[in-house]
Amino acid sequence: MNGLKSKYWQHLITALLAVGVFCFWLFLFPFVPVVREMSQLFLWTSDYFVERIVLPGGLAQYLGEMTGQLFLNPVNAAIVYALIFIVARQLSSRWLRLAFPKQKAAYRFLLSLLMPIVLWSLAMLPRIPLTVTMAILLVMGAGGVLMAVPRKNRFWALLPTIPVMYWLTGPAAILLIFCCIRRIPITATLFAACLFGSSFLVPYPLRQVALGIDYTDNDNRIGLQLSTYEEMECDMLFRQREWHQIIQKFQRPVSPAVRSAVLIAYHKTGQMGRQELMNNLLVPSEQQESAMSVFNIGNQQFVVNFGSVSSAFMVSDMAYLFYWTNISQRAAFEAMEYIPNYNKSGRALKRLVETNIISGHYDVARKYISILEKTTFYRRWARSMRQLTDNPELIKNNPFFNQAQKSYATTEDVFFI
Repeated sequence: MNGLKSKYWQHLITALLAVGVFCFWLFLFPFVPVVREMSQLFLWTSDYFVERIVLPGGLAQYLGEMTGQLFLNPVNAAIVYALIFIVARQLSSRWLRLAFPKQKAAYRFLLSLLMPIVLWSLAMLPRIPLTVTMAILLVMGAGGVLMAVPRKNRFWALLPTIPVMYWLTGPAAILLIFCCIRRIPITATLFAACLFGSSFLVPYPLRQVALGIDYTDNDNRIGLQLSTYEEMECDMLFRQREWHQIIQKFQRPVSPAVRSAVLIAYHKTGQMGRQELMNNLLVPSEQQESAMSVFNIGNQQFVVNFGSVSSAFMVSDMAYLFYWTNISQRAAFEAMEYIPNYNKSGRALKRLVETNIISGHYDVARKYISILEKTTFYRRWARSMRQLTDNPELIKNNPFFNQAQKSYATTEDVFFI
C-alpha cells in the first residue's frame, strides 16, 4: 500500500492495466466491438448531428457512434477501450482527490479503478450502446470541474450545469448531485424536474426517457434474441474468411448458422466436396422446420434462422458466396431490422449495394451508395461501386460480379416462404 502513495507507481499500474485491457479486447473478445460497429451507421452530416442533439443524451450518443465506427478494425477497438480505461481512471482519481483530500492516496487509487472496471463490464454487453460510456465520461469530466469550484460557490455553479449536462448526456447526469452532498435533496429535485419535463419534449414515454433514450435497446419485438458469443465470433471469422480457425474453434456448434458456417469452412479448405456441402445445406421440401425461415431452391430448400443480428449476417454472407442473391439481400435486411435500437448498419447497406448491382437495380444501389459516401470507412468502397453503377459495362472486369450477374440471369428466382 505504501508504494501506491507514489504517483509514479500509480501511473505505472494504470499503464499496465491499460495494456491488459488492450490485450483482452484484441486477443480474447475482438468480436464484441465488431458487433457494435456493424450495428450502427455514423454519418458526417449536419442532419445526423441534429437528429441526435435534439434528444436528451444526444451528444453522448453522437460521440458514442462516432467512436463506434472505429471498431471496424479490432486493433482500433482495443486501443479505444484502453484509452477509455485510462481516461475513466484519471477522471475518477480527480473527483476522489477533490472530494476526499484527507483520505489516503492508496485508497483513493484503488477506488479510482472501480469506474473503469464498471465501464469494462458494460462494454461486454453489445446491447448497451457506447452512449452510456460516453455519457459517464462526460459527466465525470464536468463533475471534476465542479469539484474544483470553492464550496461556497459550487452549489450555484451546479444549478445550471445539471439541466445542461442532462440534455447532453441523459440520466448519467444524476451523478452530478454528489458534487454537493449537503444539497442533494435540492439538486435531486432539479434533476427529476429535468427528466420529467423532457418527456413532454420528445416522442418517447417517461419510462424510456428515465432509462435513457439510447442507454438500452428498449426493444419489445417478439422473438428477438441476443447474438451469442459463438455467433459473434463465428460471424467475424467468416467475414474475414478464416476457414481454418472456424473449424478449430467450433467443434460442436449450437447455433444453426454456425453449423452451416463450419460446413462451408470444410468445403473451402478442401475437406468437403461441393455436392456433399449442398446435401448438408439444402434439405428436401418435406423436411422443413416450421420455426425456421425457408427459401425454395429448385426442388430443395435452404433453411435459415434469422434469430439474431450475427446469424442473419452470416446467412447473408453464405448466400452471397453461392450467388443466392435474393437470400443474401433478404438476410441483410433482416440483420438490420434486428438491430435493437433501430439503427442502420454500414455492413448491411454495403451488402444491399452489392445485391442490387448483381440484380441490375442500379438506381437502388446508388441510393445506398449515396449514404455510405457520407461515412468514414465505407466512403472509398462506395465510390468504387458508384463507378460500376454509372458504367455497368465495367462489371465484366469484376470476376465476382460478372459471374454473379450471369448466375442471377440464368437461374430461377429464389422466393421466401
